[in-house]
Amino acid sequence: MARHSAADSPTRVAAWVWVALAALVVVAVVVAWTVFSGGGDDKDDAAAASCIDGDQELLVWVDPAATKTAEKLVDEYNSSSPVVRDKCVTATYEVRSTADAVRSYREGMPGVAPVWIPAGTGFISGLSGAPTSVPVVGTDELVHVVPEGADAAPGAAAVPVGPENMVSVLAAVSAVPDGAPEVDAVGASVDRSSQEQITLQQAQNEGLPFYSSAAFADGNPVGEVQFPLVAFGSSPSVEEDDARAATDFLSTSTSEQDEEEVTPEPASPRLARYAGLD
Repeated sequence: MARHSAADSPTRVAAWVWVALAALVVVAVVVAWTVFSGGGDDKDDAAAASCIDGDQELLVWVDPAATKTAEKLVDEYNSSSPVVRDKCVTATYEVRSTADAVRSYREGMPGVAPVWIPAGTGFISGLSGAPTSVPVVGTDELVHVVPEGADAAPGAAAVPVGPENMVSVLAAVSAVPDGAPEVDAVGASVDRSSQEQITLQQAQNEGLPFYSSAAFADGNPVGEVQFPLVAFGSSPSVEEDDARAATDFLSTSTSEQDEEEVTPEPASPRLARYAGLD
């Protein structure tokens, strides 16, 4: 019987080699599927695991004129999925006039917002837990609006109260120098008692000159209002966890920007009187 040499025989691969190669292919496919389709789930699971103490809501009070500023800061903060001391923090904002917010902070009762964006810095100093300096996160023009036929004298303008109160009184103080006749806070051209209040809409409807913010009306610029970001420290009104979250909000909101830092000075007696906070 003829014999064939080893060189003449076709090369044969052992069956176990094919099995091993097939197993490697299966493993590679599984790994690739996990990386490209399940990676996000792993991140979500990791984030959830880090919030072992649950969820926390961070309330921000904002003056009506600074609503757009607050909305932007809150959205940016929440998009970073913040975790503070093992709690997942979600910021929300509530529109509240600066004068109303000041009254609540002065009362010192629990439940006030740990973060505040007021109109102006005049009423920050002296509040429990308030910082000695604050960043300015937005500005707006203060304006004097004079309808056709109305008395254009600054002292004759109405100072609307209500949501527009603080920006309007800031404008009035900017436009009327010290020593000048005081602004009629209820409109000099109509017969009103000194106790009556006038809103921005009423002033517009009745053709009265008035002070406001450019966020509410177009007019002649008389000054600028600053919107500071106030993060309160722990106090009888603000719990420690809320104060930590407020500090984190402040840090995140100012980390990539070059905000101006200002030291709040007490409001002048005239500003306090116009705002109803004297």
